[in-house]
Amino acid sequence: MRSMKVFLYLLGLPILITACNSVSEPGSSTNSPVEVVEKEEKILIKDLTGKEWDITHAVKEYGFVANQFQYGLGPFAIQPIMDPVFAQSGENGFPSSQSSALIMGTTIVGDTRAYSIGVMSRFEVANDKFGTNYVAVAY
Repeated sequence: MRSMKVFLYLLGLPILITACNSVSEPGSSTNSPVEVVEKEEKILIKDLTGKEWDITHAVKEYGFVANQFQYGLGPFAIQPIMDPVFAQSGENGFPSSQSSALIMGTTIVGDTRAYSIGVMSRFEVANDKFGTNYVAVAY
């Protein structure tokens, strides 16, 4: 069990380094231009879902440029994995010992799970249950 924890820990290190190096340059957003709205002395931007975000403080106090804000898809755009199902060793879908698949893993209350980085990068959150504990595993 100890060697599995060390293995999972070591697999996590390249993931953290990769994530830290994936910062984009300001103004390099691939999103369409933001819609800037001025309402009641407030400066707002609208995301792709139509939700308005108050950026007045950032613009007036820190000199941010309203139309250069970057944003994601908006709230609730990426659905989490609910009650993930795991393959056991020897079952179809379980990676071979020669596989180079990246995983992240955790052990809670003696229950160990490994989550595929390929899957987690598309869903970002897995809502799982370890014993009687409900856990949101995030990537």
